[in-house]
Amino acid sequence: MEFCPECGKLLIPKKKGKAKVLVCSKCGIELKLNKDGGYDVQDEVEHKTSELTEVIPVDSEQAISEAELEERRERFIEGIDFFETE
Repeated sequence: MEFCPECGKLLIPKKKGKAKVLVCSKCGIELKLNKDGGYDVQDEVEHKTSELTEVIPVDSEQAISEAELEERRERFIEGIDFFETE
């Protein structure tokens, strides 16, 4: 992985004509991709058990109190805010 020297975001490999470049999705900077082919694409990411999200099944919406529903909404919004500010 390579990161943008300007803003620090992850650079994404893209084709530009016949050439391959690394592009920053935030600031748009483009860098030439190394010709040595030292990049591997991996589809699966292994996670530690501490990184996994626990899913709690609920039989119906009526089983959740209004206070619990509001708390879940707030945690969801906090999670979205966290990823938008990185």
